[in-house]
Amino acid sequence: MLYLRRYLLLILAGILAVCLSISPVSGADRDLPNVHFANGLVYYALGFTEMATKEFQRVCELEPANSEVRVALGIAHQAKGDLNAALKAYEEALRIDSSLLHVHGLIGDVYRAKGDGNKAQAHYLKAREDPELLAIPCYGLGVLAEDAGDTELAIEHYQAVLTAAPDHTDAALRLAHLLRKNDAIDDALEVVSEANRYNPRNPELHYQWGLLYLEKEDYIRAEHEFDRVLQLERSHAGARRELKNLEGMLDREMVAP
Repeated sequence: MLYLRRYLLLILAGILAVCLSISPVSGADRDLPNVHFANGLVYYALGFTEMATKEFQRVCELEPANSEVRVALGIAHQAKGDLNAALKAYEEALRIDSSLLHVHGLIGDVYRAKGDGNKAQAHYLKAREDPELLAIPCYGLGVLAEDAGDTELAIEHYQAVLTAAPDHTDAALRLAHLLRKNDAIDDALEVVSEANRYNPRNPELHYQWGLLYLEKEDYIRAEHEFDRVLQLERSHAGARRELKNLEGMLDREMVAP
């Protein structure tokens, strides 16, 4: 979902630039498509997805051939969990402009959420034809491969995601987890360390870091990472459990003859 938000915020930057170039908005001009589009993007950025949806729908009424707002509308519906409405909006965008390959990636996400892996894969593969936007389809393909038990293929897809978008935290977490399961601890540590450069306050990254240090029996660093997780998310049950186990083990070692 983070990448959907970034996609809309990029649109927001462009549309606001256009709006700022327009003369002061009069009462009669408040129904301009650009004004509703900008309003919708601002509402979405603030988390008011219902209001954003209404603004985007108004743009669709004013500009039936606007494919960009259909994508924005689909993303807003998807954020609300209305997958059928999101799918309809994305399909309408493609009917207007079939060259929008990235929309297939968004459709793939919808079908994956609906549990239809075959349709999701077909749309992800279509989206991969756009070499400039690989993060969404490769991540989706990685999740599908992981769910199917194909760890090697999942790792390959997650690595492709991080090559295209090194700040993709979810892909880094999934990749580190799979590498840890395959005993590639040093490789997993490298993945987490690189991801932390972009998201240093993500508790799950620090949690994975702690688990990896446990595998290397580096208990001091593991303890530090679990402490860091609880600083960022006090209710993190996994970190609290691991920290308790670790402290108990260290106490037993201190009293052992």
